[in-house]
Amino acid sequence: MRILLATNYQPPHMGGIEFAGQSLKTCWERDGHAVTWLTTDIPRCGRPSAPDNIRFPATNILEDHLQVNAPQVAPFVYPQIVRLVKEHDVVNVHALTPALSTVVLCAAMVLRKPTVVTQHVAIIPFRSSFLSFIQKQFICSMARLSVKRGALITFVSPAARDFFVQTAGVPVERTILTPTGTDHSIYYFVGNEERERLRSKWALPNRFSILFVGRLIEKKGLSLIRQVAERCREVRFTLVGGGQIDPATWGLPNVRVLPAVSNEELRELYGAHDLFLMPSYGEGWPAVVPQAMACGLACLISEEVFEGHQKDADRFIVCRRDLETIVAKITQAAEGRLPLLAERKALSDYSLHAWDWQRTARIYLDLFEKVKR
Repeated sequence: MRILLATNYQPPHMGGIEFAGQSLKTCWERDGHAVTWLTTDIPRCGRPSAPDNIRFPATNILEDHLQVNAPQVAPFVYPQIVRLVKEHDVVNVHALTPALSTVVLCAAMVLRKPTVVTQHVAIIPFRSSFLSFIQKQFICSMARLSVKRGALITFVSPAARDFFVQTAGVPVERTILTPTGTDHSIYYFVGNEERERLRSKWALPNRFSILFVGRLIEKKGLSLIRQVAERCREVRFTLVGGGQIDPATWGLPNVRVLPAVSNEELRELYGAHDLFLMPSYGEGWPAVVPQAMACGLACLISEEVFEGHQKDADRFIVCRRDLETIVAKITQAAEGRLPLLAERKALSDYSLHAWDWQRTARIYLDLFEKVKR
């Protein structure tokens, strides 16, 4: 099968969609399919454009100024997009935001190409109520139009699917849950001996260490992380990623910021730290959570993040997005009063059985066959 995969960004831009695109392409090619990944050239330091990895020039004004993941490509690339849609058997588009992904979706609808849309989140609340309203109207309209033209829409979380069924009016029979996955050849358990070596490699002091991985933007809870770090001065915080917020300017000696790292280095960081922190909102189900767990790292996540999974709450530390609540949980963890942190192998085993990209990629293949009929 010739599969055209479209996402707005790809690594080293950090996000669940980028991890998903990379993993699905690998799995589909492993099963013998030809995959062309369409994306933008943001960030500029990413993999060079190639026949199977086409990166269109784009501007990123909306993300730079409004934290909206919607890179805009120039109209002169539209004919090439149309040609690529024609050349492939099926199209898989990730995200309904007004960007490259929806340009590809529109071309697929006009050409009546079999299409599966993957929507990772519902609506991301913005500070501007007007911007939130425009976002909601656009995304809901695109969802309704795509299913009307024969597409299926997949969701990584029940909460996102419920939103589009109840609010956007998408027929439930045109939706399906396709769980996120983890590549267990990359992210796997870090044993005690290796863990001690990695703590030394990453210069982690002999004190409690917390890791955050993701885009450094407000939605990810960066303001809350800053407040927590100010309160928990004896705890070491490592923040991996890039974005509009620069934690290096906070002036906190217990906060270290690292740029995007390789998959191998990310596994090392997961294995070396004591706790993973993700107090975000407006998420689907962050890929970094099952990755961290695969390496044996316990995860403290917000109630909003947990909505993306909605089961086995005892496998996570679920908190309100509240400073005092999070500080109290971190204090308990640092004092050894949260037994979950010691269940490192059990957490890794849970991730192994709950999230697997190869299994999810084959669900997509079944959907592709369904929309081709």
